[in-house]
Amino acid sequence: MMIQDGERLPSIDAEEPEGETGPVPRLSLREFTSEAGKAIRMNLPKEIWVEATLLDVRAVRSGYILDLIEPHAGNPSTSASLRCFMPSEVFERVREATGGTVEIKALKGSCAQLKIAPTFHPSRHLQGKVLALEPTFAPGLLEQMLEEARFQLMRDGILHRQRQLPEPVDILRIGVIHPERSAGYADVLPELERLECSGISTSVSFPATFEGAGARQSLCSALKQAEEVARGEGLDVLLLVRGGGPSAGMASLMFEDVARLICMFTAPVITGLGHATDRTLLDEVAWRSADTPSKAIGLVLALLRDRADRVMIDYRMIRKDIDRILHRQAQDLLAMRDQILRNVEAHIRHQDYEIESAQQSIATGQAFLQTRLAETRQGLNQLLSELTGGQGANAPSRAPLSIPPTCSTGLFQAALDREGRELAQLHRDISQSLERFLEHASLTLDAVHREVRALSLEGTLARGFALVLDRDRCPVRHVAQVGAGPLILTLADGAVTVRSDELTSTTS
Repeated sequence: MMIQDGERLPSIDAEEPEGETGPVPRLSLREFTSEAGKAIRMNLPKEIWVEATLLDVRAVRSGYILDLIEPHAGNPSTSASLRCFMPSEVFERVREATGGTVEIKALKGSCAQLKIAPTFHPSRHLQGKVLALEPTFAPGLLEQMLEEARFQLMRDGILHRQRQLPEPVDILRIGVIHPERSAGYADVLPELERLECSGISTSVSFPATFEGAGARQSLCSALKQAEEVARGEGLDVLLLVRGGGPSAGMASLMFEDVARLICMFTAPVITGLGHATDRTLLDEVAWRSADTPSKAIGLVLALLRDRADRVMIDYRMIRKDIDRILHRQAQDLLAMRDQILRNVEAHIRHQDYEIESAQQSIATGQAFLQTRLAETRQGLNQLLSELTGGQGANAPSRAPLSIPPTCSTGLFQAALDREGRELAQLHRDISQSLERFLEHASLTLDAVHREVRALSLEGTLARGFALVLDRDRCPVRHVAQVGAGPLILTLADGAVTVRSDELTSTTS
């Protein structure tokens, strides 16, 4: 045991400094041991952590007697030794932290960190009471714990569940379970900050304890908290990182309940635990595992790079498809434009013919009406001449008919009424025929107008097509017409200018 120089007791053979002449105390053995106990209690702290090897472990009524020697001592008989008492509740806490897999006999011969309250007994001299114990498990015990946990996970069919998860499509949120202010997290943090500053992804920190009696509970709590975040706000990947250390610090990474939470985690879990020589149960059940935290974050960066490469490939394919579709649509638009122009010309000629036919029909009707009116007028004049006694130029002379005025007036009025009704009926028939013809012509003109408007350039652009013009504002119908200058792309709501050197020629 190392003692600072200021607290070192003078040896028996030490010479007294010159100038100091004092009587040497004479004490009984009991008084001497009592003074020694007082000196020890005054100079040693009330509690102290001691690293030692457990040479022997014996059970007593309320606990255990531990015989301690120096770690890795070659000869126990010449090594520093100390006998301590460990209450039963201290060992129960160790069993609880290790999941009940450690027996008291397994501690014999192993190294451990012991929190000791030093005591001094007159007959048994320097002793200690063990307040806490952190054992360094032997490789055989760790392997036994690993096999038992692996068997339970395999029996439940979840040992390789993480390996079956698909690769994340996008990594926008990264969860990190790590020891607080650890060197392993310090290796990961700069890359996480760089990703966040670049706007690629954000990170969520879940500090946890990886060593000591509370490591198991702390890891389970951090994993449950990360699972809640993954199901709520979302996590695309979870990192579990720690720095290297002695094998004692790896015991918490062998527990079944910690591994079970990783197996059932929603998102892929990547582990970076310890150094290259460390291999834990959590590495076996994780989606991917790395030797160190630096390599773990390297896996995340590799996933991001692969995703970026795939996105660029998809972008080029989409751009190529868009260019091919635009080229085909441009050709279709030009063909439709030519067809529209031909159809418009044909419709215009047809409508001109229809209008000309209508005008001829109207002229024929007017001539017929005028002829009928002239004949009617001539008949009326002849009837009037007959009624009034007039005769034609070549008619033989004879005496005028003696017709009573009342009779001549009645016959004339009857003839006028009859001709008037016939003229009115003829007028109605001609008016109705003319109205029906004009209505039919109007409907035909409206239909042609709608068709012309639908097949017009504005209507075609409104349906999603575009018109490509060169810098001379001439239509571009073929790929060979595309020159080095800019092109004007006319759409339904305006026109944009594009550069032809960014286009790729594609043959459909």
